Amino acid sequence: MAEGDGESSKESSGRLGALRHGLAVFDMFDVDRQTVTVAEIARHLGLHKSTASRIASNLVLSGYLLPASSGSGYRLSGKLTRLGAIAAADTNLTTVSMEHMQALVEDTGETCHVGVLEGHEAVTVALVDGSYSVRLHSWVGKRSDAHSTAMGKTLLAGLSDATIDMLYPKKTLPQPTAHTLGTVADLKEQLSKVREHGFALDNEELEPGLRCVAAPITDHDRRVVAALTIAGASSRLTMARIDEYVAKVKASARRISTALGAPDDDFRITESAG
Repeated sequence: MAEGDGESSKESSGRLGALRHGLAVFDMFDVDRQTVTVAEIARHLGLHKSTASRIASNLVLSGYLLPASSGSGYRLSGKLTRLGAIAAADTNLTTVSMEHMQALVEDTGETCHVGVLEGHEAVTVALVDGSYSVRLHSWVGKRSDAHSTAMGKTLLAGLSDATIDMLYPKKTLPQPTAHTLGTVADLKEQLSKVREHGFALDNEELEPGLRCVAAPITDHDRRVVAALTIAGASSRLTMARIDEYVAKVKASARRISTALGAPDDDFRITESAG
């Protein structure tokens, strides 16, 4: 080793550690925690208060933190707003989803689409056709009763039971096939399972011979903002292989969610009021 190489390696390692600590400080902020103190930084990073104070001071000197206007601690600076705007420009739902949808179609051969909830309807906002000659006929803008589709049930699972009652004031539901859920009570029971397992099925509930698997796409607050679905003939997308398809769809939906800012941790569908 040439003279000085060890010293250079230590300096590089030290800079990398400082960078990681600085990024870890940013992770401490959220909507409910808009200021952090040196003591909190020290506890979060497991460092001495003097080291935490030096990290905070360097972030202030770099323009990323500002002293809090009232009391002790620090807040994020407007410099991060510019970076956030740049990141947000490429994190809209359809843009982020497309590459993952294409990869899922290449893997499964089945039609893949992303949808959002409008009232009690699931609306397709992005679509990649499957490679089979016999496949789901869909299009961007297609609307379906949410309770009869895997996509819709995934989206409805993000709502509270009280909101479900408002969306479905009648106790009965339209049944386009013999397999479609017929009552709001049945729907609530199935939504509970969707929340527990993190996916939904359409087992010939929208059309005879059609089976679909859907998983939720979530945002930074873990709210369900969309659903990712693959749809195909029940003769191909068989129940014997359903676990395989579920795993693929959930993994793709998780990657899209992470790209949209969702926490990269154990996922659970979180109910919201609307």
